[in-house]
Amino acid sequence: MYLRKLIAVLTSAFTAILMPVTAYAAGEKTVQADIKTAKAAVLVESSTGRALCGLNENTRLPIASVTKIMTLLIAAEEIDAGKLSFSDTAVCSAHANSMDGSVIWLETGEEMSVGDLAKSIVIASANDACVMLAEHIAGSEDKFVSMMNGKAAELGMTNTHFANCVGYDDDDHYSSARDVAVMAAELRKYSFYDDFLLTRLDSVRTGTPRETQLLNTNKLITSYSGITGLKTGTTDGAGCCFCGTAKRGNMELTAVVLGCESDSDRFDAVRSLLDLGFDNYERVIPRPDVSELVEVPVERGIKNGCDTRFAGVQELILEKGSGALIKYHYSRTSAVEAPVEKGQVLGYVTMTIGDEVIGNAKIIAAESVPRLDFARCFDYLLKAFFSF
Repeated sequence: MYLRKLIAVLTSAFTAILMPVTAYAAGEKTVQADIKTAKAAVLVESSTGRALCGLNENTRLPIASVTKIMTLLIAAEEIDAGKLSFSDTAVCSAHANSMDGSVIWLETGEEMSVGDLAKSIVIASANDACVMLAEHIAGSEDKFVSMMNGKAAELGMTNTHFANCVGYDDDDHYSSARDVAVMAAELRKYSFYDDFLLTRLDSVRTGTPRETQLLNTNKLITSYSGITGLKTGTTDGAGCCFCGTAKRGNMELTAVVLGCESDSDRFDAVRSLLDLGFDNYERVIPRPDVSELVEVPVERGIKNGCDTRFAGVQELILEKGSGALIKYHYSRTSAVEAPVEKGQVLGYVTMTIGDEVIGNAKIIAAESVPRLDFARCFDYLLKAFFSF
């Protein structure tokens, strides 16, 4: 049998064209949420990045203190890398002291822990704390802003540019609802701020004459089931903005509204978007038929065939109840020439609902099959001879 393999000729070749694995909601919805006066809005499933509905979601707009999501993301990465700790002490500069708007009245030369600065940013959106933290990390606000723009580019936020770390109006400071959702999902990968995000009232300098109360600007933390964050923002140029995140079961959603006319409008709009997502969508794990994992014939190998398995099966975001409608279509090579590497692509699975392709996965080699060369053939003959 092995000698026949040694002299066999290639009878077929295989070229597999793999479609990218994507999350897709069949029967895509248009905006049905009540977004009232928002200039732009988007609802995204956080883990897949799938946009479930939106309005002007790629339009460049000012985003006010929603900017601080990126500030907090940079800080979270520094903490995760061991370069920063909540216990570290920062010193307030004259520049940080000069900030206006929402502040905790930091004085030039005042020391404060990174943890208290982060708490002040997350809960009360304190501008002076934000600049003080940025300077502590990068040495200056300008250098920190460069880090922010670098991270935006890394995340593919093509409609975003930062001019400061707090969100002050500036012609060169803008983002989009879709880009905000991207950086929000990235921030939610870290748990450093989880307690702060859901804290309604706290303080810094507690027990001192300069104790300062922090009141959470996110009004949904006490009224929306599953809320996990995240950040408000308000300026004359940006209007009322809000990025809200919530998780129920295995699905976390990010809702962003920009340019609302009033404080109540932005919270109502995010609530409506989140309701739309939780009421109409679900995460579905595709389940290709394992009986389709047949052995693929191997030419000129030490084995006649190669076992296979599925790879790249990813969860889909679908309208509720549509998971049962998924059809699976299998395609694989008829034969492959050795050597075969473990993990080598031998086919693919296409998933459809009706006429729509909603996802795909690979069929790969579950084992390696080396080529049968003269040395291996001779070794087999010796073993066969001495086995008599």
